[in-house]
Amino acid sequence: MTTYAGAILPSGLPSDPAYGAAYKFLPAPLTLPYPSALASNPPNAGLLTNNLPVAEIVSTFAGNRVRQFEQDWYHHVHLLPAKIALGNLLSTQIRQVEVWNAHFASKTLSAVVGQNDGGITLAAPANPPTTYGMLESRLHNVSVSLDGPPVIEASFTFQFPDEAPTLSISGRRVVVFGLKPNWADGWLERLMWATDVLTARDGTEQRVSLRAKPRRSLEFSILVGRDDAALLDVLLSAWQSRVYALPIWPDKTFLSAAITAGSTVIPITTLSLEYEADGLLVIGSDSRNTEAAEVLSVASNAVTLKQPLLSNWAAGSFVVPARTARLRVTQAVSRVTDAIARARLVFDIAGTTAIAKQESTTTFNSTPVWITRPNRVRDVSVDYQRLAEVLDFETGITAVDDHAARPFVRRSFDYLFKNRSEIAAFRGWLAARLGRLTAFWHPTWEASIVPTKKILSNQTVMTVASRGYALYFNPMPGRTEAAFLHKNGSWYFRTIQGFGAGTTGDEEVMTINQSFGFDVNPEDWVAICFLEKTRLDADQIEINWQTDSVAEVSLPMRSVKS
Repeated sequence: MTTYAGAILPSGLPSDPAYGAAYKFLPAPLTLPYPSALASNPPNAGLLTNNLPVAEIVSTFAGNRVRQFEQDWYHHVHLLPAKIALGNLLSTQIRQVEVWNAHFASKTLSAVVGQNDGGITLAAPANPPTTYGMLESRLHNVSVSLDGPPVIEASFTFQFPDEAPTLSISGRRVVVFGLKPNWADGWLERLMWATDVLTARDGTEQRVSLRAKPRRSLEFSILVGRDDAALLDVLLSAWQSRVYALPIWPDKTFLSAAITAGSTVIPITTLSLEYEADGLLVIGSDSRNTEAAEVLSVASNAVTLKQPLLSNWAAGSFVVPARTARLRVTQAVSRVTDAIARARLVFDIAGTTAIAKQESTTTFNSTPVWITRPNRVRDVSVDYQRLAEVLDFETGITAVDDHAARPFVRRSFDYLFKNRSEIAAFRGWLAARLGRLTAFWHPTWEASIVPTKKILSNQTVMTVASRGYALYFNPMPGRTEAAFLHKNGSWYFRTIQGFGAGTTGDEEVMTINQSFGFDVNPEDWVAICFLEKTRLDADQIEINWQTDSVAEVSLPMRSVKS
């Protein structure tokens, strides 16, 4: 029997942390301040058996291995960057690619294999086969020229042992169409929306926009001689079906000071011009000496480029925003002489055109009112159209069924905009219309209502010249609202509640829903006409630029059911 010297705390005695610490760490025998109990052999005592080491209980868990920084970055060959998106290639571009051997051992580059790499060269510090040392990196220069297919979808595969990282290059080649328009024939801009109009039997319309942003085409004439005539032949022969960088010539400005190669900022005024981030810009001295660049950002007094300019440009060089565009598949050219050529060109802009909407601030019953006065240089054509069916069985008289019981009037007005701010405001208003989609109020600009007597500030009954409205107003559809233009330039819009007989046969009285709040003589009105709920009657609108700041527009309009 083995006997162990020592003492233990009696069972049930209070525990003191201090004593507990002494019991745990001090060697035996330990004298305690209270009576101790002696250790003795318990029942079934025996020899101690050493069972070490004890086998662990094995548990199996399902999961994924978590990659850490080392596994992410090392033990691979990296291409930085692995993808190059050139966008619109307007001139020769050079990019650098870093090849980094992130292995902790040397790796041999056996070959670099290119695909669809026409017009692209990859210059390496050492031609393969070559060995990259542990954690070594090298810079490769990628040069992309305008020579090659119009769409760039190239790749270069770097063949290392057990891995082959690939460099992808994408973009499209663009050539500047630098021939200037002949302003004698103007510059025609077409904006084309798409609207589906469903008309019910009573004339109510359901209109659905099929194109959020308009398509756009630009048409202009050129008259060129000698060198430019030869350039036209080259541009058509080599690039007609491809994408051009087409300058927007009405937005042309000039450099006030020279800028040097390597510059990324061009100081020009951009107000009301078509410069935009990620857009294009062309700078040049004539049709053959041009340079195109991509725009990074636009400020009111400068344009910042994504890449530095490649050439020096003197003061007086032109700067103009540009759009990617395609010529039509058939292009006629008239050869005036052996050295002079004339052509009418139509370009379709390759992408959609984003125009900021600018709604009219004048409203009536929460609907905008288009109050711009038309340019009456030619007759206004007016068509009265009815949704009527003519029943004719060719055996007797015909019958007519007028479902809407009212005419829908189509008018075409001409407008003249005399400066860039007016043109920009009109384009914004046109964008808010979305073609035939959005309706608006529009004065008829016809002298249908002629006042004959003074109306007092609190009166709602006007005496007007007799036009037969007292006889036919029931109320007459499309003739229940009126627009009043005062000589001070203010507009007033009222609802006509009825017509009645006047004191003489030459007069009628017209009742409106609200007084004007001031006395008005007949001569104080510049114009009084009916106000029609209208929409554009075409999804395609043409803006005819006469100069870079004067434009004419013809707008077809059609009245709709309110």
